[in-house]
Amino acid sequence: MKKLVLLVALAVNVNAFCQADNTWQLGLQWGAHSSHTQLSGGMTEANARFGNEDAGGGAFSLQFRYDFNKRWMISSGFGFQSFGFRYSLAQNYSLLNPESRSQGVSTEFAGLEFPVMWHFKFNPNCKNTKWVLGAGWVQGLIGSQNTSKTFTEGSESNANANFISCQSTVNDGYYAMVRFSIARERVFKKGGIFNAALMFNAGLRELATAKVNYRVDGKSYNHEFKNNGNFVGIRLTYFFRPISTLQNK
Repeated sequence: MKKLVLLVALAVNVNAFCQADNTWQLGLQWGAHSSHTQLSGGMTEANARFGNEDAGGGAFSLQFRYDFNKRWMISSGFGFQSFGFRYSLAQNYSLLNPESRSQGVSTEFAGLEFPVMWHFKFNPNCKNTKWVLGAGWVQGLIGSQNTSKTFTEGSESNANANFISCQSTVNDGYYAMVRFSIARERVFKKGGIFNAALMFNAGLRELATAKVNYRVDGKSYNHEFKNNGNFVGIRLTYFFRPISTLQNK
């Protein structure tokens, strides 16, 4: 008898956590990602003190999802994501302040994104947490931007001082990206969902270019890099209770 009661209670508890079929949910998403750049021109030889570093980027968007059933769902959204360039010259530094080892210039630009992704949901575990795989397309829009930044070691009045400068140019217009995700999500008792995803993004066109000029110990160098929007990053999303559930309450 005790086993039967336990099985019934477990069944009721699992049912309370199950996602309903054919439901809409709205959510908010935040994320951070790398900002991968590639050499596209200029000198292939670089000074040992020069660094092409990851500028990083962020994202924030309004998301919505439609769950067809326990296996399949589609998601989309509207938001912003940023990319950039960062270049530095290695410096003498204090071990008490290791952040001062690299100093240089960085530029950042942002664009709108409209992703559409299909997802496959695996079976949940006893804590109603499951794996979700996604793949889809991102349509973006970005405006023309031009930025110039310069860093000089020591006094700027010294004509022979080492320096680094960057001129970045953003190509305006529409852009497209292919996106894949591996996520872990949990459904709460009242229907809310927390989703943590590892995102892989591949851009299909050049978004921006950066021309870098620097001088170290009297020798000048120049390189050119491009940014297609390729990145690996994380996205954290909280979906509120299903809209259909709110309407029927």
